[in-house]
Amino acid sequence: MTQVNFYTLPSPELQSRLQFVCRLTEKAYSLGHRIHILTDSQQQSKALDDMLWQYSASSFLPHCSLDSGGDNGEPVTLGTELAAATHADVLINLSTQPCASEGQFSRINEVISADNESLEQGRVRYRFYKEKAMRIETFKL
Repeated sequence: MTQVNFYTLPSPELQSRLQFVCRLTEKAYSLGHRIHILTDSQQQSKALDDMLWQYSASSFLPHCSLDSGGDNGEPVTLGTELAAATHADVLINLSTQPCASEGQFSRINEVISADNESLEQGRVRYRFYKEKAMRIETFKL
């Protein structure tokens, strides 16, 4: 059964959200997971790609963007589509839509900003996963 974690951030800032995604990615990678980060746009993918390269001087997060056709077997991928993310067991969802690919991931992480639009989209995704009888945990940071 898929575990869904909702992380509600105290800040409405996009930069804070992307920074948290980098930290969450680093944690999952250190535990041996293969991660896909689903974004809403190629611009968001590019911003996150840049941030992952510069995230921490003490760690390295090998990754590639599936939007540009890359997939060299990297443990971390990012992009706007789920279909190409067959390698991953963990999804970090930055998309406005819930992950409808039941069973594709053992863990789905939803990162919610503290702005009204993100909170409302998070509520919609929460109800979607609840209807699918997925295990859900929430973390208010």
